[in-house]
Amino acid sequence: MSQALRGVLGRLALCAAVCLGSACLSTPEAKAPAAGTAAPWSSAFERVNWISEWDAKEKGRFGLDNAVVESDPESPGGRFLRVRYYKGGASPSASRKAGVKEGGAQLLGQSPGGPAERLFLRYFVRFAPDFDFVKGGKLPGLYGGTRISGGNVPDGTDGFSTRFMWRTGGAGEVYAYMPSSQRFGTSLGRGNFQFSPGKWHCVEQELKLNTPGQLDGEVRAWLDSAPVFEQGQLLFRSVADLRIEGVFFSTFFGGGDPSWAPPRDTHADFAAFATASQRIGCELQRNGET
Repeated sequence: MSQALRGVLGRLALCAAVCLGSACLSTPEAKAPAAGTAAPWSSAFERVNWISEWDAKEKGRFGLDNAVVESDPESPGGRFLRVRYYKGGASPSASRKAGVKEGGAQLLGQSPGGPAERLFLRYFVRFAPDFDFVKGGKLPGLYGGTRISGGNVPDGTDGFSTRFMWRTGGAGEVYAYMPSSQRFGTSLGRGNFQFSPGKWHCVEQELKLNTPGQLDGEVRAWLDSAPVFEQGQLLFRSVADLRIEGVFFSTFFGGGDPSWAPPRDTHADFAAFATASQRIGCELQRNGET
């Protein structure tokens, strides 16, 4: 055996010994997303305990007994969450004052990769065929912090939210809580898009937070894949550690008084939720994931 060949074999043996001693891997170890970068997430309501798919906070919940998972092969993803609203009931506070059962449901989901600077949210919604939109109601969106709803206007350090909302006749908008809001949330793009009862709509939102100290925040919305709203020069925060935490699943009629309440019991269906750091779109694979 030549001296050169003995040298090569010796180096190979040394490498093998090092690998065996340190449990070498054949593929690189997966890396966590960089701080502020969203990790993909989805929920097709496949688990019996569907809330476990959301890593939901304990605070901020109500009405989860009004939400039931149902199967339908014709629905997006094959399963959907039906949320019930009750005659005469608007927001939780308005329902309590009127002495009627609270309709709707709410929870605060948390993104698997941690808080993000920019996030896309996509889901499908279907209103009952005889749905009366009355004066309006809330639909899921995005949030960060704690002052995000209920008249708790944030100051730039403690919260924000960008829920969707329906208005009279099915007019749509983005309903934002941000430092410039007055008493309640701010309507963005009201009437730029329209919901119709009895059909599945695919809604998508992009939220890009502003750089602290600058008016460069952005919100965009799509309905059934078509762009319907865009607004820039928005301020959501004044501190860098306030970021997008996840999905604000929030739906109810209102408004804080009975004039917003539905005239009869009704429902809305929600399916195929997903978040990502880029456009998601409305196409679904066979298993319901994007």
